[in-house]
Amino acid sequence: MFFLEIYKMFTRPFALIALTVVFVLILLFGFSFAFQGEEFFQSLTAVFGKGVEFEGDLVNGNLFAYQFLQSTWYFIPLLVVFVTGGMISEEKSQGTLKMILSRPVSRTGFLSAKFGAAAVYILILIVLIALFTLGAGLLFFGNGELLAFDDGKFTLISANRALLSFAIAYGYYFLVLFSVASLSLLFSVLFTDSVKSIMVTASIILALYFISNLNIPFFESVRPFLFTSYFSSWSKVFTIGVSWMNFSFDIILLVVHILVFYGLAMMFFGKKEILD
Repeated sequence: MFFLEIYKMFTRPFALIALTVVFVLILLFGFSFAFQGEEFFQSLTAVFGKGVEFEGDLVNGNLFAYQFLQSTWYFIPLLVVFVTGGMISEEKSQGTLKMILSRPVSRTGFLSAKFGAAAVYILILIVLIALFTLGAGLLFFGNGELLAFDDGKFTLISANRALLSFAIAYGYYFLVLFSVASLSLLFSVLFTDSVKSIMVTASIILALYFISNLNIPFFESVRPFLFTSYFSSWSKVFTIGVSWMNFSFDIILLVVHILVFYGLAMMFFGKKEILD
């Protein structure tokens, strides 16, 4: 069943469209970086003034891969919603879910296979991003130190440390995207209409992300419980003196949200009168 769900996942039009969109984005970033990388770096380092000079070529593949993550990490989760939002609701509306569950098939196994297929898709998506940004970036733009920047803070890290940071960041980003997919699958269980499932999930994620980044005291007590508050924590590994305890706490919270979404989806799916 698991491999069947993987096949069904990659034959869905949205799945191929999302991969194509990401590939096109990488190509556009690549051409832009190739022709305007120096201008971008100069605008980035203008805050240091003319008295500061950097040794070595910092316009390299590491900067390209980092800049791609910085520019698209909030956009790609929405693509994941479009891919996973109809995984179950589409089968309900088409009648195939009724046909499948009328056989001696475990609902728990069926839904777990859906979650597993979503995880495989996200893993492949991240591997492709890593290959075509970091891998291709190092090949075409060269290796070197990375000047990372986040919230007005700059960190210069070695090439070896940058490679390790990317590996951790991609692993963390998998959890971010899988938490989004888990919420999307939950609403795919609740709704029969795929469009409604996708739109509700996307709207909730955007609303929660807005609250997570809104600097209003009223939301201070709520923000730590929103999984969108930890979407950008991948950037923490590109700083000096990383608080691994805080980073581990962010990982645990994402895993907890995934388990909660999975548990709720399993509960509602188990009670749903699909065979009527």
